[in-house]
Amino acid sequence: MSDPLRTGPDVVESGPGVSRRTLMMATAVAGVSTLAPEMLAPGRAAARALSADEERFLAVSKAVTGHQDLNPDIATRLFAAMVRTFPGYGARIEALSHLTQAGGKPEEILARAEEANQRQTMLGLVAAWFTGSVQDKTNAPMVAYYDALMYRPTHDALPVPTYCFAVPAWWTETPPALGVSVTSPVPVPAPPPPPVGIQSPPPAQSKVLPTKPPAKEH
Repeated sequence: MSDPLRTGPDVVESGPGVSRRTLMMATAVAGVSTLAPEMLAPGRAAARALSADEERFLAVSKAVTGHQDLNPDIATRLFAAMVRTFPGYGARIEALSHLTQAGGKPEEILARAEEANQRQTMLGLVAAWFTGSVQDKTNAPMVAYYDALMYRPTHDALPVPTYCFAVPAWWTETPPALGVSVTSPVPVPAPPPPPVGIQSPPPAQSKVLPTKPPAKEH
């Protein structure tokens, strides 16, 4: 039977029978679980909650661009860059927010923004999302490049500039059929050929009778 009063390098004084090594391992696991959960599950770190101003900016951006799948992280960075570039930008977004509450397409919101003297604010916001830059000028803050909305319409057939599909010199290969994305993960059959028109025979023509010479007078 072990002596409960024995002390040494392997026994913790406050807990008889609990080794120092066990306590250190338990403390390390608890610390990692509390301070760095992303280390236990890579890629699953909790996303930072948006502030009220960022939530408003994201909602307004979805309304004026017509895209409901905007990236919240890009929205956060873009809003911060716009606030640093344009004084009082938060108040402008708040004014646009009131104009978007009535709903409607971006064209309809633009008409209301023009009446409220917010046309340039809305157009500047749309341009920022489509170009990924705060301003159309040299050395303007660049917030997004690959994810700029202007590259979406041709994303299935053309890469974003400076990027490429698959391997280098991919453009030397035979292009896919129309409607088939270059980056399609599985082969997609080509669309069927257009139907061939059926030609109907011309209607039968009545036989033309030969003309008779006029009768001679006697």
